Amino acid sequence: MKKSLIIALLTIIVTFAASQKMNAQNIKVITGHPDFKIEVLRCAASGPNVVLDLMVTNIGYEDVKEFKVHGSNYATKFYDNLGNIYERNQSIEVKIANKDYTVSDCTIKLVAGLPTRLSYIVHNVSPRATSFVLIEPDIWVPDWSINLETVKIRFVPIAR
Repeated sequence: MKKSLIIALLTIIVTFAASQKMNAQNIKVITGHPDFKIEVLRCAASGPNVVLDLMVTNIGYEDVKEFKVHGSNYATKFYDNLGNIYERNQSIEVKIANKDYTVSDCTIKLVAGLPTRLSYIVHNVSPRATSFVLIEPDIWVPDWSINLETVKIRFVPIAR
């Protein structure tokens, strides 16, 4: 009895881990520039909020003087798998590196070869949402001609 229960439990854990890995493999990131890399580190619910942690890296040889990211005071949008849109007036907070979270904007120099954490908190996400189907972060990088219509992140599962 114990042995079959342990086998069943291990099967469930392995199946869950495999499905999480498969979901992570489905994530698509479009940056709009070959020297701009974005990696999704985690997307996890914390009560009614979801925290999205990204790692952004300038993989080129030149530093980028102005890397600007906006929160909900601008055009950042998150679309969940239920069709809900989280945008202005939804309070999307943004944080880059060691700067404080803000609904306004953060600007830094993006140093070549230095991975930099970019985090969002999306407030009041539906508890039934299992993923963000589309994330349109309002990112501006004038040196690379990247604007709010350039960067797109798709199919990000929400860990609950």
